[in-house]
Amino acid sequence: MDRASTSANPKTHLLVVDDDLALGTLLTEFLDGEEFRITVAATGEEAVLQVANHDYSLVILDVMLPGIDGFTVLRRIREETDIPVLMLTTRGSSSDRVNGLELGADDYLPKPFQPQELQARIRSILRRARPRTGRMKYVAIEDLELDEKKRMVRCGGVEIDLTGAEFVLLQLLVSRPGSVFPREQLVDVVFERRLTVYDRSIDSLVSNLRRKLGPSQDGGDRIKSVRGIGYAYVFQGPKAVSR
Repeated sequence: MDRASTSANPKTHLLVVDDDLALGTLLTEFLDGEEFRITVAATGEEAVLQVANHDYSLVILDVMLPGIDGFTVLRRIREETDIPVLMLTTRGSSSDRVNGLELGADDYLPKPFQPQELQARIRSILRRARPRTGRMKYVAIEDLELDEKKRMVRCGGVEIDLTGAEFVLLQLLVSRPGSVFPREQLVDVVFERRLTVYDRSIDSLVSNLRRKLGPSQDGGDRIKSVRGIGYAYVFQGPKAVSR
């Protein structure tokens, strides 16, 4: 189901992957009335083909799907592209949320939800996918380079693929290397929402970054945990370069 834009300015194209046709219709009617164009896929197999053959700005992906589930779809998508993905999970299922983030989802939204909340999450993810004006553009710390303009991270001379959320988190941590950022602040900046009880989203992203970046040159963690507070990018010199 695809409703093309009739506006002179093309709308942001989103793919909704959910076998609940009533929900797909509801989201299409709500979001298509704003700045978005919606395509709906009812199965995981269809979603993989859609992403491979069309240029979407974001995928809204339900975990529970007929055939291959949402996690498998996400894994296949991440093998080919870093397109932003918002997972729809069962309320209270923290394991689904953690699994989604570990596999490369940019955020999650528990069902049931208000359409306005979905719209806010979409806009937040799309903002993360774009460079932020007024922030540090380039930084180099030991063998790590981050270039915001190019949306590029290189570690040990090797370019690292990061999701939008992972990139923003790393950018914040390296903006003040050695400084401890509270988890509340990290959630506010990365996900643009307040930290809630049992919210492990930032912890999952930190775990992803550690895995993707690997150890520092001295063999230790690049990102250290400060119990009860938050996280810091480890910095022992030489002087970081930023501009």
